[in-house]
Amino acid sequence: MSPTGIDAQSPEVDPAPPAEEERDLVLRLRDLSISFGPRLGSDDRRVLSGVTVDLERGGILGVLGSSGSGKTALGQVLSGRAMISEDAQEWPWISGGDAMAAGIDLRRPGREDRRRLTLDIGYLAPNSGDRLRSDLTVAENIADPVLRRDRDFDRRALGRAAAMLIDAVDLELGILNRFPFELSRGQRQRVAFAQALIVEPSLLIVDEPTQGVDIFAQPALMSLLERLNRARGMSILVISNDFATVERLTSDVLVCHRGSVIAQGGIERILTETEDPFLVRMREAREFASTPVEGDLDRDSQAAVDRVVEGLFADEDPEEVSRDAAEDERRELLEHRPEFARFQTRQAGEDRGDVQDEAGGPEAGPHEEHEEKEQG
Repeated sequence: MSPTGIDAQSPEVDPAPPAEEERDLVLRLRDLSISFGPRLGSDDRRVLSGVTVDLERGGILGVLGSSGSGKTALGQVLSGRAMISEDAQEWPWISGGDAMAAGIDLRRPGREDRRRLTLDIGYLAPNSGDRLRSDLTVAENIADPVLRRDRDFDRRALGRAAAMLIDAVDLELGILNRFPFELSRGQRQRVAFAQALIVEPSLLIVDEPTQGVDIFAQPALMSLLERLNRARGMSILVISNDFATVERLTSDVLVCHRGSVIAQGGIERILTETEDPFLVRMREAREFASTPVEGDLDRDSQAAVDRVVEGLFADEDPEEVSRDAAEDERRELLEHRPEFARFQTRQAGEDRGDVQDEAGGPEAGPHEEHEEKEQG
């Protein structure tokens, strides 16, 4: 068993692992096939076949492959977002085999599976930044996954968590009160990164996590993923065609090519013990790849990551004496910034029952579901 917890089953992999009932799996795929197009008839287009993988809780798996290999479709299916999307026909679907992610049956989901989906599985797509709601501020976009479940969730706690995440993804706190259209594409992608983490998912699926992000901000994102995995046991599926991105997080990979899995296991063994033409080209490309993204952060950036790792909604002891006066000042700044005025005003209005929307009617959110999420 590798340190990162992936047990990839193939003829080249080591002997079988312990019995499944003795293992805590966050991802279990059996001969999974994925298609686009109609679900009935013969017009569907299969994009990936024969994926069999076990990922233990707290593990990290990298998925490598070129464009058109099926790796992005794999991430989309495992995110389960098609189950809750209004445009489900635009998403790939499971056309064969079985898939369990974070305890959710993705092939035959029940009501409870659908309810838990966005709480237990976080998903960052390459274009997630472009899907932010334009009518919400950055702070409200980050908080949206929680508020769509529980409109009564503590707005002050959400505002503080949003600030912690924005700080951790290396953006200025002043950005919280701006709207997505006021940001660059790279900034929007970092906001989406923060949004994917607000529910503190047990499984995070990230597809090209550094794509479009300024190079100076990439170390903060990678360091945040590393720390969340090590300190909080968050499982990660990282999808990329960039060796540096994947190898920064894990050496255990799944390699996709033209809709099939052609190798899985330790990346060193895969690339050195093969005569497969595509893998040989991958090995040659790796030799000329850019240096892996370094993770050295300055003190403030590291402190921002630490705060997120400690828990976004952790209870604070009001009598605790801070060992660092500067940290006290920073926390006070986070809680009293004008960026949170909209959160605080709405919270006070809801307590009185007189909050109205911009048109003058009772406030109504974009979602009907009001299920509770426990503060973590």
